[in-house]
Amino acid sequence: MKVFFKFFAVFFAVLAAGCCCQDDGGNFLEGVAVEERPAIKEVLDKASSGDTNAQTYLGVLFYTGTVGRNNGAAFTWFKKASENGSGEADYFLYEMYDKGIHVKQNAETAFKYLQSSASKGFTSARVKLAELYLNGERTEGLDKEELLEWLGTYTEQGNEKARDLLAKFQKDPSADKSEK
Repeated sequence: MKVFFKFFAVFFAVLAAGCCCQDDGGNFLEGVAVEERPAIKEVLDKASSGDTNAQTYLGVLFYTGTVGRNNGAAFTWFKKASENGSGEADYFLYEMYDKGIHVKQNAETAFKYLQSSASKGFTSARVKLAELYLNGERTEGLDKEELLEWLGTYTEQGNEKARDLLAKFQKDPSADKSEK
C-alpha cells in the first residue's frame, strides 16, 4: 500500500513538473524537476527489475501522456506487466488492441486481454464484459449469471457503470440481446 501511495505522489510530481520524454522513451527524466528525479528513477528501476505495479504505472504514465505520450513505451510496459500477472495491464492492452493504438486493431486479441483482465479480478474489465454480453456484442464463453453477480457486487461498491447496466437489465430483461 505504501508503494501505491508513493506512485501517486510521483504521478502528481511528474504532472506538476510538466515532464516530457523523447519519442523513444530513452530520456525518461528529461523535464522532471531535479528534486523529483530520484522518485521517478526509483519507479523506473523497480519496473526494470520486474515490479509489476511499477511496470503498469509506467505504462499508464506513457499512455496518458503524463511523461510524454509514447504508446510504444506504454505497450512495452503493459506487455511486461501483463506477463507478470497484472489485470490492469491486460485491460490497457485490451484498449490498445480494441482501438488500434500502436498495434493493428484486432478484436479477438483485444477480447482475450479483456477476458484475462476480468479473470484476474480487474473491475473495469468485468463491467465491460457484462456490458458486451448484455448488449449482445459478445456472448461466447461468458456466464450470464456470473456477469450479473459481478454487476451486483460492483453496484454495492458504488460503481455507477455497473449500477446503470444492472438497472437496465432489471428494468427490461429483454435488453439482454445475448439470447436473441
